Amino acid sequence: MGKIFLIFLLILTAFSLFFAPWVSGAAYFLNSLLQPQYLWDWVFAGIPVFKITAGMAIIGFLSLLAKKDLNWSVLKSNQSICLIIIWVWMHLSHAFTSYPDAPSAVPPELVLSTANSIFIMYFVLLGLCNNEKSLIYFCYIFVIVGLYYIYWSNSAYLSESWHMFRNNRLRGPLGSPYRDENALASLIVVCLPFILLLAFKVRNKMAKAITILAVPLTWHSLILFGSRGGLVATIIVIFGLAYIMKSKMVSLLIFSGFAVFMVYQGAILLDRTTETFSGDRIASEQPINPRIVSWGIALKLIPEYPVFGAGVEKYQAASHNHFPGTTSSVAHNTFFNLSVNTGLLTGLLFLAIIYMSVKRLFWIRAQKLDLNDVAFYSLASSSLSILGFFICSIFLDLIIFEPFYLALVINMVSWDIIQKRSLAQSPIS
Repeated sequence: MGKIFLIFLLILTAFSLFFAPWVSGAAYFLNSLLQPQYLWDWVFAGIPVFKITAGMAIIGFLSLLAKKDLNWSVLKSNQSICLIIIWVWMHLSHAFTSYPDAPSAVPPELVLSTANSIFIMYFVLLGLCNNEKSLIYFCYIFVIVGLYYIYWSNSAYLSESWHMFRNNRLRGPLGSPYRDENALASLIVVCLPFILLLAFKVRNKMAKAITILAVPLTWHSLILFGSRGGLVATIIVIFGLAYIMKSKMVSLLIFSGFAVFMVYQGAILLDRTTETFSGDRIASEQPINPRIVSWGIALKLIPEYPVFGAGVEKYQAASHNHFPGTTSSVAHNTFFNLSVNTGLLTGLLFLAIIYMSVKRLFWIRAQKLDLNDVAFYSLASSSLSILGFFICSIFLDLIIFEPFYLALVINMVSWDIIQKRSLAQSPIS
């Protein structure tokens, strides 16, 4: 029955290409964020839903191109240009690597193939998300996916599904891009701002209660994942929310709730920290935190390969070549990952993209924030989302983490709508 319903939805999406091409983009958006084939494999078995939704979205994009109905201002934006340069530079780095035959934990070809899909679909979705109606639905997909994984993680705990835990940390769905608990924690962090701001947007009491309840449940999820970086990211996001809303009361209430929550539930993370130092006493030759070692090595490697880097996924080979005997195998940081593997330029462009998005929070604060305005809600949510992602990226390699690029789509489109609206309302001199 589930498979029949899925096929029916795919057929409806195909028909939407004739009158609403953005629906095909929303279908891909939902599939990419949720990764449902790893949650309900008995429904999706034998149906290449990723290829189908991506194919329909590309057809929708081409139909708009044929009709000359694409919004070129977002496709040619500074953000998009930066991403194109990163994309091209990754391939150049792979071609000119100093370690062509060195083994790597993840094949460079797989990373490049994934990056190709992500960058192509970024531009496809930019073209399809061309009005406020499509924009708000893209935002709601973040809300739906965030709420689902918050439910999924808390349900695993409440149902005592201990087989889903490893080393006292809840794992993501097996085989999915979120199988690593840190990746799933980052997804929830990226979704949280859309949920938080929706709590101030909706008037329905039930919907408002659900969105407010999602906040402590998010913290509990992050503790189940053992994601200290995720918890730090949520604190920064809440600071950002209080900043743009100019509300000390909001920040006081949320931070008070966070403090109370951590008193009762934070023992798990405290145990992990204690175990870290205990392990150091047992094996004093090992570093307390491998991230510190990785960051130190990365800072030394960047000057060695400043232009094209050591090569895609060649951080480990370069570190073992220059610093033999170290335990570092990954950069544990997105900026360092890019800068060492594919050159300093790509790392700086990554920071520039983050800056362009996050600085819009200062612009939002200067305005009268109207969350009933789709563009304002979308811009505020996505800017906070990208801020949360950046905090997570300090501790993780997230360059092929697609939710980040989907948030960039929403941020760019909403900013473009606001800018064009401002120009239209400006008096003609």
